[in-house]
Amino acid sequence: MKPRKIITTICAAMVLFAACKKDDSSATPSPAPTPSKTPKELIVGTWSIQSVTTNDPANPDPMPACAKDDILTIKTDGTCVADAGATKCDASEPQTQNGTWKLDAYPTLELVTPGDTLQSTIKIIQLDETTLKWERVFTQVSPTIFTYTWKRK
Repeated sequence: MKPRKIITTICAAMVLFAACKKDDSSATPSPAPTPSKTPKELIVGTWSIQSVTTNDPANPDPMPACAKDDILTIKTDGTCVADAGATKCDASEPQTQNGTWKLDAYPTLELVTPGDTLQSTIKIIQLDETTLKWERVFTQVSPTIFTYTWKRK
C-alpha cells in the first residue's frame, strides 16, 4: 500500500471508532451513598449550643450571653441532660436537668425536660456528624420559629 492509502485507512478507522463510542449520557447514575449512621445514631452525643435565631425581625437573636455555654447530652437510652454551663442565667436554676427524647418520626424530635413548660414542635433541619440544627415553634406563643444550632463536642 502506498503511504497515502495507509494514512487514509487509519483516519477512516479513527472516525469509525469515535462514531461507535458508547454514549455515557444514557448510563444509569450510581446511587447516592447510604449514610453510615441512622438519625438516631447521629443525634446521640454531647452538643454545645452555637446560636439561636428567630424569624421575628424585632428579636432575631434571642439567645442571652449566659446561654452561650449550654450543653445538651443525648444518650442512647432515650434520656438527655441539659447543662447550663459555667455561666448560669439564673443562679437558682439547677445546673443540669434530665429529660427524655424520641426520634421515631424523623425529622420530628420529641424532647422533654422538666424545665419545659411550653409545648413545642421540634423539626430537625440538619443532622450530621458535626451539626445538629432544629426549628422549634412554641404553640402557646406567636408563630415565631426559633432555630437552634448545635455543634458536637
